[in-house]
Amino acid sequence: MDYHELEKMTVIKLREEAKKFPELKSVTGMKKEELIHALVEHLGIAVPDKKHKAARAKLDKSDLRKMMSDLRMSQKAARSENNRKSVDTLRRRIHSLKRRLRKFD
Repeated sequence: MDYHELEKMTVIKLREEAKKFPELKSVTGMKKEELIHALVEHLGIAVPDKKHKAARAKLDKSDLRKMMSDLRMSQKAARSENNRKSVDTLRRRIHSLKRRLRKFD
């Protein structure tokens, strides 16, 4: 079993796997990330580097707002050119940035 297999498992299956080890306590109250962390430590599984997520996490609220502002300007220009495909792409990117911004609050 490796780290990627643990990430793909559901919380229920992770709990069943963790219950096999009596050293792990209060398994039923753990969240998925906590279960994965506990199993990784107990089984001695190597955790791969997550460089792409670390780069995303460096952005703060002001950076996200600036990116959204730039995308809105691009979206406005695409609308004036009647470029429907570009408008839809920009709309989805703005939506994803809004979701990331809400996670900060």
